[in-house]
Amino acid sequence: MEKQGRLLIVGVIAVVVIVGFFLALRWPFSSAKKAAEVNMDAVKAQMDAGEYAAARDALQQAVAANPTNAEAHFLLGLAYFNLEDYPKARESFMKALELEPARAAAVHHNLGALAYQTGDMETAVKEFKAALEADPDDPDSHYQLGATYLQIASATADMTYLTQAEAEFQKVLALSPGKPEALVGLGTLYMNQNKVSEAVTVLKQALEANPQMREALFALGLAYYAQGETALAKETLQKFLDTQPPERWAKEAQDILTQLGQ
Repeated sequence: MEKQGRLLIVGVIAVVVIVGFFLALRWPFSSAKKAAEVNMDAVKAQMDAGEYAAARDALQQAVAANPTNAEAHFLLGLAYFNLEDYPKARESFMKALELEPARAAAVHHNLGALAYQTGDMETAVKEFKAALEADPDDPDSHYQLGATYLQIASATADMTYLTQAEAEFQKVLALSPGKPEALVGLGTLYMNQNKVSEAVTVLKQALEANPQMREALFALGLAYYAQGETALAKETLQKFLDTQPPERWAKEAQDILTQLGQ
């Protein structure tokens, strides 16, 4: 998890659309009293260690003992999210917002992440926009709104969404210069516009910041392939495979390498 309790979830990588989609859920606010009641540090440590079921169980007990503890509800939403229990995650996030309206930016951001994860792109757009109304300078919400637009463009073939996606990615880079996720988003967008040279440029920048970034390696391998740069395509896709990506991603890369004679 990143700062502010945001979950990072890598999204779809495909031959045509490559989106390094990172869903970032903010850590809730805390207070000494609530921390003492629930031992938030211990719960966060459990989630950092991937022990989401244990964190869920502790937080369920916490909200049963103190139903007005907004922080516990918020953390419970994070636990449910990681356990892919999305209806309960949504319920917990909404309860946290009800108890503490100042959480609007974080809750709407998280609900956007939840909607994206379940394939409801229309709701994801609405929620990320709501998050940005509450916190206009949040680069993660701008990034994820752009990534959602990119997915919609792929699904609908409505290229006006590409323009909206590019605007969001550029806002991210203005707020957080060199952010690798935004550069991969732009690279994906340029590939969809057949601007292969531009895609190569930004994807190389992403890898300068994060040399092991799977999305950037895969996208750059495809860009080199599109350029006819066979040796570079092979080298980059092999580096991608060396990161031990999920099976479906690995198969796509291996299929291309097979076509290239490797």
